[in-house]
Amino acid sequence: MPKKLFDFLSSFGLMIMGVVLLFVASVSYPQVSQKISFLPKSQPRIFLTDNKLEQQVSLPVSHPNIPLKKDDSVCAVPLTAAAAILIDDKTDTVLFEKNADTVRPLASISKLMSALVLIDLNPDWKKVVEITPEIYDNNGHFVNIGEKLAMSDLWNVALIGSSNTAIRAMVIGTGLTQDEFVVKMNQKAQDLRLKTLHFVEPTGLDERNAGSARDIARLLKYALADDKIITALQTPEYYVQPIGLKPRRVWTTDWLLSGWVPNKFGNFTIAGKTGFIDSSKYNFAVRIQNGGKRAIRTVVLGADTYEARFSEARDLATWAFIHYAWPGDDDYDKLAQL
Repeated sequence: MPKKLFDFLSSFGLMIMGVVLLFVASVSYPQVSQKISFLPKSQPRIFLTDNKLEQQVSLPVSHPNIPLKKDDSVCAVPLTAAAAILIDDKTDTVLFEKNADTVRPLASISKLMSALVLIDLNPDWKKVVEITPEIYDNNGHFVNIGEKLAMSDLWNVALIGSSNTAIRAMVIGTGLTQDEFVVKMNQKAQDLRLKTLHFVEPTGLDERNAGSARDIARLLKYALADDKIITALQTPEYYVQPIGLKPRRVWTTDWLLSGWVPNKFGNFTIAGKTGFIDSSKYNFAVRIQNGGKRAIRTVVLGADTYEARFSEARDLATWAFIHYAWPGDDDYDKLAQL
């Protein structure tokens, strides 16, 4: 037999054999050729002890971690605020909102973004900056023209006392121009996906510094994740020390923290930032804890009076703590099964 004919017959024989084997496999194991369209259901566990089958044990039910509403009540807290939002701090679950996506002037809440940028720049906290007439704000008297202060002192005056002069002095202390600093503020907002936030200067005095209550609540969460920021925002009073002068007391602008607006939240459970200019009215962004791991963030924008922003934030938080259950609460497991 010629070699070419032999090679052809050998190849043809092998091909026929392969087809036969595939056919046999498909008949013997039909599931190989079928598409699996479902996942197997989990079954109760069976434990084997001393060669005996023990009682079947069902797997535990998975519960959500979000706070759950206890009842059908509707939040009826009277609000003068034009916009507000109430969010669970851990899961970002929205518990209440009013015009939460409306863009409004931030006022001094802008300083939260300024603080984040300053942290990123990691300035020399011992560096001394002089207060000049160009950066002095006539509305605040925590620091005065001609005084020299360390960056660490300016930091606390800026966040605790909401001093515009202190923020401007810190920008100078970084070696950047104000315009360069503002570019970093807007870039930070983009990086954090805070799409409604926009800044034109670092203090909040310009009404074009603006954003929504929803994005402010997110900004607050990012800011409070930094130890240096949260420490300042949980300090009710501070003594600033201008070089060569006597210490001067600076009160927090947060009246919930100072207790000037009555509340039952306790020490080290409140961390927030205020803001006010004529076009914004009274703003407040705060995180409040109420024992254990229960914490909410509340943003109130455009309240009618200085005190109203605090009382309205307090009342919103109190309503949430009463009408919602968190994991670990006695009634949480029952609610999760409904």
